[in-house]
Amino acid sequence: MKRIFTLIGAVALATTLSAQSRSFEDYKAQQNARFNQFKQDKQAEFDAFRKKQNQRYAEFMQNSWAHRNAQPAVAPEEEKPQPPVIYEDPTPAPAPAPLPKEDAPKPTPQPLPAPVPQPQEESTPILVKEDVVEVPQPLPAPEPIAPVEPKPEIPHEPYAISFYGTLISVGFPTNDVFKLEGLSEKQLSKAWSHLSSEAYDVTLSNVLAVRENLVLCDWGYVEMLQAISEKRYGKTNEAVFMQAFLLSQSGYRMRLAMDDTRLYVLVASQYSIVGMPYFKLDGTKFYPINCNKNELYICEAAFDNEKTLSLQLRKEQKLDAELTTPRHLQSKYGVTANVVVNKNTIDFFNNYPASFFNDDVTTHWAVYANTPLDNAIQYSLYPALKQSIVGLSERDAVNKILNFVQTAFEYEYDDKIWGKDRAFFAAETLYYPYADCEDRSILFSRIIRDIMGLDVVLLYYPGHLATAVAFTQDVQGDYLVYNNRKYIVCDPTYINAPLGETMPGMNNQEAQLIVLN
Repeated sequence: MKRIFTLIGAVALATTLSAQSRSFEDYKAQQNARFNQFKQDKQAEFDAFRKKQNQRYAEFMQNSWAHRNAQPAVAPEEEKPQPPVIYEDPTPAPAPAPLPKEDAPKPTPQPLPAPVPQPQEESTPILVKEDVVEVPQPLPAPEPIAPVEPKPEIPHEPYAISFYGTLISVGFPTNDVFKLEGLSEKQLSKAWSHLSSEAYDVTLSNVLAVRENLVLCDWGYVEMLQAISEKRYGKTNEAVFMQAFLLSQSGYRMRLAMDDTRLYVLVASQYSIVGMPYFKLDGTKFYPINCNKNELYICEAAFDNEKTLSLQLRKEQKLDAELTTPRHLQSKYGVTANVVVNKNTIDFFNNYPASFFNDDVTTHWAVYANTPLDNAIQYSLYPALKQSIVGLSERDAVNKILNFVQTAFEYEYDDKIWGKDRAFFAAETLYYPYADCEDRSILFSRIIRDIMGLDVVLLYYPGHLATAVAFTQDVQGDYLVYNNRKYIVCDPTYINAPLGETMPGMNNQEAQLIVLN
């Protein structure tokens, strides 16, 4: 009888659990249905908002064009570069040891440890110019007008390109019929409404995904949009129009412009771009892409919450790796490293525009100095440098790295190699065979911040660039004070000089401090 009751209880329990399980599954299905409905409703709101924004913009396009003249391009003044100087150690050489007697056994020669130059005994303050330049914080990447979700039932076909050695693919509507009928305001307004349809949601969604996957900076995104648009439409007005559309939908502050036969895209930049003419609209500089026209008709219609692009590079672009043959670098004091560089990154940097802020062209070095080294370089260079400073004090460690930058690279003037002044990103200094004072200072500032975690500032003299380092220990030498912190001069072009030594010929009263972040 007990077994019967037990069996009945088990059956009842199983029935209860089964009912509970069905109840839970029903509840889960119900919640999922509610969430999906909520998601659909929100996406419908987003789509309606974006559609309204584009309708308003298309209407503005019909009557918001104005004739504008370009402002001349700005470039740094040509300066006579300061040649490198070889440091002469003021410490007298020790007296030679007496020669051994003829019959005395000759000692076995032993290798001497690499000498590390010592800083001067007294500290000398540097009186720099009062107009210290602080780099503005980088702007966050612009966000799309509204989240976009392509309709899966709308067919599309992919178009693929190699973007700096990296294969990317972007979908365009199947049987795409986008074609500009002309360049009148009414025809362009009609074309904008056409691109605003759901059919091109997949294109926008795909380019935004590429930006995220490759961690593209703003300028990289502009270049990518140009490349994929020209892949689909060729070097045509349709390609330019598509670039403008995708930039606007991605949240960038852009303007569409034209002359009698061609369309152009203008982008607003947080920084002033060296060597590019610009159009000033409502107090903001807009730079034309692939355009050298001095006057254009510009559509001044704007989207809500549009953002200017930033030319700061704070993250590595995730381009596929095309690694170079290891480059052997060796300093005077025996620090060696075999460095590999991603050639795709070098090609990307080669097309990157120089820029400056606060209307001060001397600040263009800050963008280069604040750009991180990519992983390929860090994995090949940093272990060797870290190993060389194991057990050293901060002073001796910085001296070791300073001497590496001073002596492992061959110096040459930019005008002789490039025909003009051309600053290097740190990665470029490790790739190209020659480097001048600005390239060395940029590389040194990057290494010290990465390996030792010390703050570094750039120190600009007319015709010369050096650095200064804030130590956590008491270190002697020429110094400057900024924000109540002491920065010791470190000059990567004063060959063999220890930290704390200012290169001869530098007028400290003319020095300008550029603060990195």
